[in-house]
Amino acid sequence: MVYPAFGVVFSLGISGFSKIDPRERRHEGDRNALWLFIISIFATLAIGFQNYLFGYAASVLTARLRSLSFTALLRQDIEFFDQEKNSVGVMFLLGNFILTNC
Repeated sequence: MVYPAFGVVFSLGISGFSKIDPRERRHEGDRNALWLFIISIFATLAIGFQNYLFGYAASVLTARLRSLSFTALLRQDIEFFDQEKNSVGVMFLLGNFILTNC
């Protein structure tokens, strides 16, 4: 939505340079500068809000994935942990590595 608005204001700015009267040209330029400033403020707020929502969604998704993987690990049969590659120490180190690096 921001880029089409910038395009419209830029086209109005270019057409404002074709005015003959210097005062009218100055007035058109000032008005276009104000519109560009307003659009940039709106874009800054919208992008900040978008980044906040993406960060929040990523944290919720990460927490849910960790919870589901921990639940799946706890639901394993006891013979799963008897294997050497799935011993408690290996699972602890793997979980610690995942928590510190994600």
